[in-house]
Amino acid sequence: MSNQTPTPKGFALVLILTGIAAALAGSLATLATGHRPLMAVAAVGFALQFAGWVAHGRRNRGVA
Repeated sequence: MSNQTPTPKGFALVLILTGIAAALAGSLATLATGHRPLMAVAAVGFALQFAGWVAHGRRNRGVA
């Protein structure tokens, strides 16, 4: 059983982790301050995560 689960590496990993941090920061800032436009930061974070996973999928050619 040498099949390992592929994990994101390189630029894809950076996008995913940056997206997580931005989404978390934006969500918590919105919750703490009640300033709804801060949700835009969270939306950017979610978009970065998505882009990271897409980049990982392309590198991996869609094989899970």
